[in-house]
Amino acid sequence: MIRDAAEEAYFRSNPIERVLALRLDEAFDISFGSAHGELSMWLADPKTHIRERFGFAKELLVIFSKHRRTDARVLTAIESISRSPEFKHRVERAVVLLVHSGDPDRTEMLLQEHPDWIIVPFATSELTDVNRGDLFVRARIAQYIGALDLFGMASPITSDRYFFGRNDLVQQLIVRLVERGENCGLFGLRKTGKTSVLFAIDRRTEGQPNLIEYVDCQNPGIHSARWWQVLETIVERVVDSLRRKHKRTIEQSRYTRETAGNAFLKDVRALLSDGCLEHVTLLFDEVEYITPKVSGALGKHWDEDFEPFWQTIRAVHHEVQRKLTFVVAGVNPSAVTTSHFEKRPNPIFQLATPLYVNALDEHQVRDMVRTIGRYSGLSIDEATYPFLTATYGGHPFLTRIACSEVARSADTSDALKRAAVGPQDFATSSTAIRARLERPIRDILLSLVWWYPEEYDVLTILADGDEDFVQEYLANDAESVLRFTHYGLLTADGRRFSIADLKTYLQTNGDSYRKELSPFRRGDMPPELLPEIPDLKLLGELFEKRSEIEIKLRRAIMLYLGVKNNWDDGKIASAVSASLKKRGERRDPEKLFVGRRPKDVMNELFTLDLKDVMLNNWDVFGPLFERNKARFEMNMDTLNKARRVDAHTKPANQGEVSEIQNSYSWLEARLSAIQLPLG
Repeated sequence: MIRDAAEEAYFRSNPIERVLALRLDEAFDISFGSAHGELSMWLADPKTHIRERFGFAKELLVIFSKHRRTDARVLTAIESISRSPEFKHRVERAVVLLVHSGDPDRTEMLLQEHPDWIIVPFATSELTDVNRGDLFVRARIAQYIGALDLFGMASPITSDRYFFGRNDLVQQLIVRLVERGENCGLFGLRKTGKTSVLFAIDRRTEGQPNLIEYVDCQNPGIHSARWWQVLETIVERVVDSLRRKHKRTIEQSRYTRETAGNAFLKDVRALLSDGCLEHVTLLFDEVEYITPKVSGALGKHWDEDFEPFWQTIRAVHHEVQRKLTFVVAGVNPSAVTTSHFEKRPNPIFQLATPLYVNALDEHQVRDMVRTIGRYSGLSIDEATYPFLTATYGGHPFLTRIACSEVARSADTSDALKRAAVGPQDFATSSTAIRARLERPIRDILLSLVWWYPEEYDVLTILADGDEDFVQEYLANDAESVLRFTHYGLLTADGRRFSIADLKTYLQTNGDSYRKELSPFRRGDMPPELLPEIPDLKLLGELFEKRSEIEIKLRRAIMLYLGVKNNWDDGKIASAVSASLKKRGERRDPEKLFVGRRPKDVMNELFTLDLKDVMLNNWDVFGPLFERNKARFEMNMDTLNKARRVDAHTKPANQGEVSEIQNSYSWLEARLSAIQLPLG
């Protein structure tokens, strides 16, 4: 039925939608309707049997599209409505219904692009079919919910819909970072949700005058680069985020080893003032890759670069009154807990408070498993939650994988009732669960083999049953006790494993796994696991060619404007300065020429500056480039893109290389038509 208020306010004047909404009557009462741009939205209140079958506690959002083509407007509408203050606490956070008139196959492909939501589609022809069954709506919802393995999600959580057990930690981080202007460390085992927590910080501060930038230090473009290049890359990303999220922009400074400190300060100040921001926060994930003595083979220079990099960030943090803050996240907390690396002081020692991603308690395990279980068509017995907590130690990913394996065996096709699950089902599936847990357990132990080999050996000894030795070891090493406790590896008394399958794996594979990884030290990874490594020889060739063309462009500007202006420095300076755009550190381009000759200023101009000078004086330079203005602009933009590729040691695919080389060839052929002075 359509409730009276919704009927009067919307559906009476929209009879086509009224007919379709009434066809959901077997499962829902329609409580609201409204236009939303070129689409419409309804709210569907589940009837009692639907609430019981699927565990819905709130209303469902229904998107109606009358268009013959279902496109991305649907996904945009879902995000917009679900986040709006009016509806975000009113609608279910995982399931949406779509009523559409588009092609079913194309619609299905579109919906697969949005994995954070379970979007259940209904074609208008299906809803109005008089021969459909009485359980049609319920069966369709069961079909789509049952088809997704909600427990088995392996990627970091990017939506609050499946984010459990870390809300207090996220709020604590936001208070420290944004409200108090403090820096933090975030540490824990692999697959415990560190990255998901970082993403949640970004989501929870959305809409505020703040910018949160996530930096994955495992990316070779970060840990292979030198410290000043990383600062430049970070600012470049933040400037891009400012443009995308706040529709504002600033001009970025130029970074070299000598200028990076001042350039970073200028750019952060410009972001705060010209960008109208109150705060900028940098989230450094996998910080081990830029930490001295534990960074990988491509990051050994961080033994030296760590100090100036963090000195710069620390100084700017203080100079902008703590409006720039950071989080460093990873497994090994030495980036913030070690006072010196050899004889070099650690600039962020005691500057960032280390926090830990602890194991989930039984209440949090229940919340996670029960919520995902009801969406998955499972009715989970209360005895299951203490069993899961005891067996998997509150490790969220391992718990979800175990539940995923049991859910695979459960029959969730019944549109009328959920499948019952209890501890006995986990015992029945124990062999299959153990097989699926082997890879994530290897990932957990990987961190210990790399960064805590002694603790790894201690766990192996405990797995073999020598509790007395382990107790003696822990009695003399308080840091290891804290580490085992923080990471949820052992119970509080240090005598038992928190994760049963971890003990089993160490008993059978502990020694062989350590030997398998032994050649890879200081965070090195087996080659097949490494991200793509850039071709440094190719990048060097691109850099050399780009530099050659930029030099020729600068000399061409001086030659052509010199001839036109009879080599009058004042007129040349006026022609150049009138072409330059104003930016943060260059409010008045004319001041560049005060007390200086144009030929000296020319070497300070960026690629895009050279492009602007030539375009602004196209009557002079047009003939040189065959008056093909569009081709000139395109190739100059490619030249600027090439600067980012080689400056940031970014891997370039063959398509990018070909594009860059084609642009080089075109520009070089035109510039070679003139004789440029060498001096």
